[in-house]
Amino acid sequence: MNSNDAEIEAGEWLARLDRGDATSADFSAFDRWQAADVRHAAAYARLAATWQALDRIRAVRPGPAEPVHIDYLKSAKSPSADIANGSSTRRLPGRSTFRRRRSWFAAIACILVAVAGVWIARDAVGPHVFSTGVGGFQRIVLEDRSAIDLNTDSEVRVQLSAHLRKVQLVRGEASFEVAHDPTRPFIVSVGNTAVRAVGTKFDVLKVGSSVEVTVDEGKVVLGAPELLETLTSVPPTILRVSAGQTALASGDGVKLSTLSKDGVARKLAWQNQMLVFDACPLGDVVAQFNRYNQRQLVIADPRLATLRIGGYFRPTNLDAFVRVLQSDFDVRVTPDGDQLSLTAAAAD
Repeated sequence: MNSNDAEIEAGEWLARLDRGDATSADFSAFDRWQAADVRHAAAYARLAATWQALDRIRAVRPGPAEPVHIDYLKSAKSPSADIANGSSTRRLPGRSTFRRRRSWFAAIACILVAVAGVWIARDAVGPHVFSTGVGGFQRIVLEDRSAIDLNTDSEVRVQLSAHLRKVQLVRGEASFEVAHDPTRPFIVSVGNTAVRAVGTKFDVLKVGSSVEVTVDEGKVVLGAPELLETLTSVPPTILRVSAGQTALASGDGVKLSTLSKDGVARKLAWQNQMLVFDACPLGDVVAQFNRYNQRQLVIADPRLATLRIGGYFRPTNLDAFVRVLQSDFDVRVTPDGDQLSLTAAAAD
């Protein structure tokens, strides 16, 4: 829920409790609504205080020609303290007052809509930047309820507008769970490559000048950012990537491959802060661990090149992985500053 939702629901509760037939069940439901989110009580307090202030203005201003001193608005008492400390919320502004002021509700609603418009416009100006450091993870829930999971050492720039949702992956890796909205395409761009989705789950990894896209659910299309951002509909000639497929885009074109269900799970295991290997070359395993740690593994012995690694590991628990190499694979690990040199234990 965002602040706009809270304001709208607060207005609904204010009108509901103003009815002459509001029951104890209504008040109990109102209490539960306030307790569910601290923003609820704050939004209700702001709206109730505004209504009270408007009534006080009317009380001291019998005629339209009389001016209203600005300090009077500042002195209007807010019930936020009663709400914030958990005391009874039955102390609502008088019902007779609300009945006399129903005409004010439309005005208040217009104010709230204007505030919401400013809030949305502020987000649209963007972009908002989100990033993680080495070994860090972050989950971002956007205003449209889409979610972005950031992997280690990654950065995205998000810009939402009324007609388009744009994300630029500056570095690293991010997974996207896109809320369905056919009127606002969701586009992730990495350099000259872009991914367009309406409602789906997919992962984007920037590796040097290449981009790897793995689709977990639904399907996406690949193309140039300037093309995908302007299309009102996607022609059949544009490359589509479906669930269970990976596309590697580079200067040589796009290579499309299909993964098994387990293969997709291994590739996306980082979302659960895990690395999963199935007889992978040590070089590939080392490259993965080096993404998540300041200390870097270095294969100093070519005899380790054929070593195959399998298992489940925490990417930031480098010491545990090193112990496995030493105990199960007879690898010697020699610290050298921020590097850990790997050699075969039998080597002199």
